[in-house]
Amino acid sequence: MVSHTRKTPGAGSLRSVRPGFTKPDLKNPELAARGALNQGAQSVQFRSLNLPVPIDVVENNLERPISVTLPSSSSGRSRQPLSETKSLSLTNLAIIAINDLWQVDDEWWRERPISRRYYQITIQQDRRLTIFKDQLHAQWYWQKGG
Repeated sequence: MVSHTRKTPGAGSLRSVRPGFTKPDLKNPELAARGALNQGAQSVQFRSLNLPVPIDVVENNLERPISVTLPSSSSGRSRQPLSETKSLSLTNLAIIAINDLWQVDDEWWRERPISRRYYQITIQQDRRLTIFKDQLHAQWYWQKGG
């Protein structure tokens, strides 16, 4: 068994680098906990990323997507010229291939459970998208970033 007795040079107590952070009062645990909560609440703000976008989808008789209409706000992400993408975003885009599909059923114990069927598709100009159908509300969404 190897025992290390030597301290790392310059090692000292850890200090916070967050501005406005104060060391908790260890003598009063209630105040220490309240202070940590207040400091955390002031410095942490959350925002949602990649929220699903409602879209229109035409399905075949097997409930598989055959065409999709993307919102016009999506036109800025395409590699096509602006005038061409605006006209494409207002029309149904044919789905060339369904590359993958999977089902997510989760949080069944909550007030609002999740039941989604995801499709990773290829549309015109070999553009790949991830879309899903909310099985509980029969609504289609485009999952950006996926």
